[in-house]
Amino acid sequence: MKALKIIGIILLVLILIILVLGLFAPREYVVERSITIDAPQLIVFRHVQFWKNWQPWSPWANIDSTMKVTYEGVDGTKGSFYKWTGKDVGEGIMTNTGIKSNEEIAYHLQFIKPWESEADGYMRLAPETAGTKVTWGMFGKEKFFGSIINWIMNIDKMVGGDFEKGLALLKQRVNEQMAEINKFQIQQIDFPAHNYAVIQQQVPTEKIQEFFTQSYGKIMEAMGKAKVTMTGAPVGLYYSWDETMNVFDMAAAIPIPTGKKVGDITTIQLPATKSYLIDYYGSYEKIENAHFAFDVYFAKNGLKQKAPVMEEYVTDPASEPDSSKWLTRIYYFTE
Repeated sequence: MKALKIIGIILLVLILIILVLGLFAPREYVVERSITIDAPQLIVFRHVQFWKNWQPWSPWANIDSTMKVTYEGVDGTKGSFYKWTGKDVGEGIMTNTGIKSNEEIAYHLQFIKPWESEADGYMRLAPETAGTKVTWGMFGKEKFFGSIINWIMNIDKMVGGDFEKGLALLKQRVNEQMAEINKFQIQQIDFPAHNYAVIQQQVPTEKIQEFFTQSYGKIMEAMGKAKVTMTGAPVGLYYSWDETMNVFDMAAAIPIPTGKKVGDITTIQLPATKSYLIDYYGSYEKIENAHFAFDVYFAKNGLKQKAPVMEEYVTDPASEPDSSKWLTRIYYFTE
């Protein structure tokens, strides 16, 4: 009986402790950390906008060798999902709940295993004299026992520490990209008027290569029948990009002599205009940084770009197997 009495007292004390903790433990919590990165907002934002770009800097991506990640929806837009599962990291889902271009991505976080929990988070960007301030935050509201656990475990220190690691990795990643961007030399030139035979369509990003292959074939076939010769390398003309649908309004184009007709293929003329040029050497998959170099240059110098952006594919990959030697001349036109 004495032992039962002692056990009862211990249980009563524990219950009282839990009740006291529950009274003082805050139900709502906010965890937030910030870092400043010496880079333009538009460059930094690309790393946080798309779930696929989180992997290189996520503080959790490399702690579990069994971790598997899947994506659903149109990445970089509201409603897209980032799902993970792993032996150590458990299972969960992050859902993009809202986005402001170059400023903020908001998300809902749902832990499924090893325990169920939910929270909301955000990545916010703001300009600073030294570059871009990035703030990573998470907030939520816990029930009685959840609030006690968060208080005991010190959720601010635990999650905040991970945020600090992630932001440091993000800064390193952006710095590496800026080093590549800054290597490009931008030339100012006078672009002479050119005539082109073109096929223009709305093309999803993943279908661009297929579009070029089919369109160039059709144009060259029509040029052969019309006995029209090409006057330069084939080009891609990019008029606009729908970020929500990840679709380009673009054209495959081949330069032709002035005044020539090419069957039922549309012909256009790009007028003489002021232009900026980068000679890019490398594979098409890595051409993005050259375009970012233009974005940074135009923003820094207060220039306004006008459509289209032109890529001139000088080197034929079929005749040059070494992609590092492929030359693409990229033109940005100004008003």
